[in-house]
Amino acid sequence: MKLINLPKLDTERTSLSKVKVIMGIGLLLLFSQLCLGQHSKTFQTNSMMEFEGNILNDPNILKLKVKKSQIGTFYLCEDWKKADIYLIADSSVIKGMETRIDLQKNELEIKYKGEVKVLPRYRVKSIIFTDGEEQFVTDIFLKLTEQGFYKVIIDDDNSLLCRYDAKLQASNYNVQLDVGQKSSRVIKEKSYFVYKGTSLIELGKTKSKLKKQFNEQAELYDFILKNKINPKNEQSLISFIDFLNENHLNVN
Repeated sequence: MKLINLPKLDTERTSLSKVKVIMGIGLLLLFSQLCLGQHSKTFQTNSMMEFEGNILNDPNILKLKVKKSQIGTFYLCEDWKKADIYLIADSSVIKGMETRIDLQKNELEIKYKGEVKVLPRYRVKSIIFTDGEEQFVTDIFLKLTEQGFYKVIIDDDNSLLCRYDAKLQASNYNVQLDVGQKSSRVIKEKSYFVYKGTSLIELGKTKSKLKKQFNEQAELYDFILKNKINPKNEQSLISFIDFLNENHLNVN
């Protein structure tokens, strides 16, 4: 039997192959660690720990928006007050209801059995708040074209009425310059009127406008000058209306 001489193993080549395998495994492990490191860094970027540079000092980079809020409400009085409500249709009275006036919608809100109901203005003749006995009448009852609830200050031949109005003053805040008013604001204003018969005359809101309004009625003009009638002061206007009634005068 003839033996075949097998070739001798090349030990140097075998050793080199083993080295290549080991190096390959090492490179694979290193690549895996690099990938894991990049993933970890990405996760950290999403956390607040990475926001340590100038980025927080410049909101324009993040395109931040300011959350707008509103100061005030459109209610004449935010608190619920008990009132007696006199209706137009059948002159019936709803007594002792918790009520508040919405100046924006010109509606009357009523709290009834834990729920808030809305009573339209056109169904209301007058409201008398039992706490303080303030009385309001509607434009429907007075047969006026200007809608609203009118507070009765003097009920006489010449009556003094006050109407409250509310409007929204929008926010004008500028993010880039960090200036302006951040919140919108509800502004409430008073308008005073002389009511006689079916005529309603609005009084000027400044001293100069009030004087100009009556500059052709000498007696009234002199009274306004001498008594320094201030149209923004309710008590001052009361003295003016009292003067009209005591002297049986009318406003034009």
